[in-house]
Amino acid sequence: MEYSHYMVRNLRLTCMLVPLMTALFWQAPADAAVTGALFTTVVDGSIVNANVQYPSKCDVYLNGGPGRNAPAGAAGLPGGDYYFQVTDPNGGTLLSTDVVSNRRLHVSSNGVFDAYSGFGGPSHPTGIDQNHPELGAITVRLANATCPADFLDSPNGGGVYKVWVTPVADFVGDPTIVDNNCGNGCYHGFVPSKSKTDNFKVAPTTATFCLTVIKQLVDSNGVVTPGLNWPMQLTDNQGAINNFFTNNADGSATICALVAGTYTVAEVPVAGSNVVGLRVNGAVLPTQSIYSFFWTTKSPSPFVVVFQNTQATIIG
Repeated sequence: MEYSHYMVRNLRLTCMLVPLMTALFWQAPADAAVTGALFTTVVDGSIVNANVQYPSKCDVYLNGGPGRNAPAGAAGLPGGDYYFQVTDPNGGTLLSTDVVSNRRLHVSSNGVFDAYSGFGGPSHPTGIDQNHPELGAITVRLANATCPADFLDSPNGGGVYKVWVTPVADFVGDPTIVDNNCGNGCYHGFVPSKSKTDNFKVAPTTATFCLTVIKQLVDSNGVVTPGLNWPMQLTDNQGAINNFFTNNADGSATICALVAGTYTVAEVPVAGSNVVGLRVNGAVLPTQSIYSFFWTTKSPSPFVVVFQNTQATIIG
């Protein structure tokens, strides 16, 4: 009888302890990562996760969910609204230039992009996804209508970029601004564990600039008139010499598609005229008929050089 009472008492104690121990040692599972697929493509969605180099930033579109020959819903992102961004491959540098709210899209219950829903800036163009048009599937261009100004060039020398999407509910920060400093483990408001990413490559662009050379003639009274058909020479960074004339009505000539490097521009001496002034990008410099400069991506474009001379008769 005592034995039976002892067993019942311990059984009751065990029944009380088990829920208590379970509560002490059980931990809630971490938030599940975003499922489904994300990839870059062209306007009609015909490229799926292909190892291609896009000719231009304006050619890169965003897509997700089922690809070519895949059943509807295969690898689809969960339905709902998402923000997207473009960064360098490491995620440290934000390359998107419009506010976050303007980088918004909707995923249908079938797991395909079916609407661009951004607001607050130039819209992002869309295309019809040829893989599942019956689902209303679209593609969304990563750059907005100001392309190629948006988005910025990648600092990666190989032209590599990373695109991110994250559910609107998981975004950290203020979507009415461009960039959000959200602390360690978060990139511009996007948390990696709650985002999908895809790297893509765009053909690196070589920065070019235009050089404008202006000839002005100054008479004895200080009156300035255009110097038409004045012979000039431009020596480029390879040592090649380009001869040209100031053939515009304002006494100017413009040469474009010049790449970074050292250049020398010079006016060809003309009998009966002397150089009396030199201006470069608005600054007055010591008088000379030859000017050398080194152009970088931080230099002005157009790069403007103005030579001033006394009057002379020029034969075109």
